[in-house]
Amino acid sequence: MAKNDYCVIGLGRFGTEVANQLNKMGKSVMAIDKNPDLIQKASKIHEVAIVCDASDLNSLAETGVTGIGTIIVAISSIESSIMVCANLRELGLKDIIAKAINNVHKRVLKTMGISRVVIPEIEIAGRVAFQALFNLGVDIVSIGSGFSWVKATLSNKIILNKTLSELNIRNKYDATIMMIQRQGQIIFPPSSETKFELGDVVTFMCHDSKINNILKFFTRDDNLK
Repeated sequence: MAKNDYCVIGLGRFGTEVANQLNKMGKSVMAIDKNPDLIQKASKIHEVAIVCDASDLNSLAETGVTGIGTIIVAISSIESSIMVCANLRELGLKDIIAKAINNVHKRVLKTMGISRVVIPEIEIAGRVAFQALFNLGVDIVSIGSGFSWVKATLSNKIILNKTLSELNIRNKYDATIMMIQRQGQIIFPPSSETKFELGDVVTFMCHDSKINNILKFFTRDDNLK
C-alpha cells in the first residue's frame, strides 16, 4: 500500500466509523482486528482487512503495517491499546493517532511518544457545547488558546462576487479564511482575488469572541454596514 494510505486497528464503533469515513474520502484503508466477524464485514468495504491480534508484535509486523503512512489505534481496552502502541513504536512507526478512554490513558500514550491522542467523547462534547453556546447549527471546533475552526455556508448575497481583498475580513473580523468548498471542489488556499459564490462552504479560523460576528456576516440577508 502507498505511504499516504491509512491503517485502522480496532473495529469497534469508533474505529469502524473512522475507517468508513476515510474510505468515503477516497483513501485506501487497511483494517485490522482480532475479531473475524468484524473483519469479514470490513472486507466488503476496505481494500485490505486482516484478522490479527495487534498486541502480538510478530503478528502485527506480518500485516505489512510498516508500509502505511498513518496508523489509527481505535482500541477501547487500555491495556491492549498501550501494547499495540508500544508495538507500533518498536516497529519504527511515528505517525500514530490513538484513541484514549480517559486522561490517565492519554497521559500514558503521550509518554510513549504518541503525539496525537484523542478522547472522542470529550471532543464531541466540546463541539456540542460550542454549538449550544453560539446557538447555531454550524461546525465549530476549538483549537485552544481561545481560537476555533468554524465551517459555515454562505447565504449573504451582498458578499457575492467580492474578493477577499475587498471584503477585508481579516482586519474587520480578525478571522482567516482557510478553505472554500464549492460544488464538490476545494479552493485551498484561497487568494486575495478569490470571490465568493452563494452556497460556498467556508472554513475559517478566528477568536472565539468574534465567531458570532463573522457568522452573521456570512449568513445574514441584510446589507453590509
